[in-house]
Amino acid sequence: MIKTRASKTTKTEKIVFFSVISLMVLSFLWAFGNIFFAPLEYTTEVTLIKNDYILMTTESIAAIFVLLLPTILEKKWKYDIPSKMHIFVILFLFAAVFLGEFRRFHFLVPHWDKMLHVVSGAFLASLGFSIIQTLNDHDIIYMNPFFVAIFSFSFAIMIGTMWELYEYAWDVSFNLNMMKYMDEFGNPYVGLAALKDTMGDLFVDAIGAFFMSVIGYVAVKLDRLWIHDFIIYRQSYPVNKK
Repeated sequence: MIKTRASKTTKTEKIVFFSVISLMVLSFLWAFGNIFFAPLEYTTEVTLIKNDYILMTTESIAAIFVLLLPTILEKKWKYDIPSKMHIFVILFLFAAVFLGEFRRFHFLVPHWDKMLHVVSGAFLASLGFSIIQTLNDHDIIYMNPFFVAIFSFSFAIMIGTMWELYEYAWDVSFNLNMMKYMDEFGNPYVGLAALKDTMGDLFVDAIGAFFMSVIGYVAVKLDRLWIHDFIIYRQSYPVNKK
């Protein structure tokens, strides 16, 4: 059966989007302004230094770009981003950047970073799943559900690894603490403790990706139509459903 999914932005999606992007813009302005006045070193009274504000500024810019990306994809290249997926991405960025960095949840809330990595691993697997499933539905390629699941898992692990390389590059270049090899007061961890955050991130990425890959495999194997609500399509292409 041929079916096209109409692209329509929901009221909830609009409210969540404008609320979070406004917050990100204000956070960017606050962090950028503090770069010029913040001290260079930690003290017993100072827990945020210039490098921390550079990190916040960088991540808020990246968050604003990612928030705008679905709109660009929909308007310029005619992609149909599911409303549920869009809202999920917005809330994830809010939790990761605003709560995690600006409100210091990475340090204040136990395992906050690990919970985010589980979720991101699952989301990246669903994105990899979406890529292959879209190609399947458009008769561009065909992969059976098992290999789609393997690709989705591998895709999520690859992006997770690239993210850790990105964090390392920024830490080396600007003496930041994206890899969390220091505590919130700038004291470096020693030995395996310095690797604990990075390896833990990759491990929980794999957990989230694995469970999402299994869910995707079962959904395709049993031909569950709800899976199409989480797949990105080109608006100009029909969706083939059996």
